[in-house]
Amino acid sequence: PLPSTPSHPQTDEDVKRTQQEMDDLTKQLPNVRFDLLVPDGRRRGQEKTVMSNDDTADDVLKNVLSKIDGIDPLKLVVVSDREDYLKAARDNGMFTCRIRPNNKRRGNITTNYDVEDVGSVQDVINEINGISFNSALKG
Repeated sequence: PLPSTPSHPQTDEDVKRTQQEMDDLTKQLPNVRFDLLVPDGRRRGQEKTVMSNDDTADDVLKNVLSKIDGIDPLKLVVVSDREDYLKAARDNGMFTCRIRPNNKRRGNITTNYDVEDVGSVQDVINEINGISFNSALKG
């Protein structure tokens, strides 16, 4: 989800678009189990105040962690093209995977993995789980 800020509030249309992108991701990676998808990163603060739009990546990740209580952050992978999400995930001990299409800038945050497209996330998941294409061929 895009950040909701006083200068760029997130709309319901933004949330619908993000939900569609997440649905497309799950269809492209049918062998990956997604425990939680959060298309709406808006923080529900005080109405008509700056706090109602105060949405940080750390807030979104805390929301995620609260919904999947008991799962070690090291067992989570945050996949994003956003610096703020990748930094917050890294700082909270999660694996990070940056989606960076060819010819895009590298980014300022060091991540565990970089992929060019969503389809390549499957390879990252397999590597984290200790599954490799070469070992499958040998077996």
